[in-house]
Amino acid sequence: MTPVPTTSQTRDKLHLQLARLFRNKIATGEWPVGQSIPTVEELEALHRVSRTTVRMAVHALVDEGLLETRKRGGTKVMGQPYKPPSFLLPTSWQELVAFGEQIQQITLHTANDCVPPIPSGFPLPGTLAPAYVHFLRVHSHDDARFCLSELYLEQELYPKLQEQLERATLAQALGNDSGQIATARQYLSVVPADELIAEHLGVPLGAPLMQALRWACNPQGLIVYWAKVRFISQYVHMEMDLLK
Repeated sequence: MTPVPTTSQTRDKLHLQLARLFRNKIATGEWPVGQSIPTVEELEALHRVSRTTVRMAVHALVDEGLLETRKRGGTKVMGQPYKPPSFLLPTSWQELVAFGEQIQQITLHTANDCVPPIPSGFPLPGTLAPAYVHFLRVHSHDDARFCLSELYLEQELYPKLQEQLERATLAQALGNDSGQIATARQYLSVVPADELIAEHLGVPLGAPLMQALRWACNPQGLIVYWAKVRFISQYVHMEMDLLK
């Protein structure tokens, strides 16, 4: 039986959500550095939460050095939160190959004789091979982990690419060879963090992530590459030409 959250536990979750919202207001400049934020009473009415919840959220940002409460009342913005680098998400196979040069990677696990776990109801983009090599990799920038990849390479290709894969991404190892890659696509969505993400990226369960499902097929329609890649959303963005 699932335990029912207590009032204290619910308030704790609310104050963390509110702290994230306040942090974002500072990051975007809605609450400029050097200026005062709305009063506790105003924030209580605006967000329809208790005064205790507002104070807990404010104190969390005071502890981070982003806010300062003053003796004569009021709370002042003292600084901007750390802003991680934001990578442009690849929108073509060529960009995906080049993207591998921007990031560092660590292989956490490999396994043979696997099959990609294509989501239920997802249209099968090609023919599945009998077996794949599975890679679990974490990607980082300046020692900050921001991405977890679950990758599948058609098993007969692995001996040909094994040496390259010690230092390259799967997309880099496959390269732009039209003899191996005839079609490649990507499907983007927002998903909640699960236990695997919490363990390796250090984000709370349920936190929103950007997910990319990627696949590539050879000229015969065989799926040679499948990937489920999940990013901490602050680290990635997309740009598109709306006139194309």
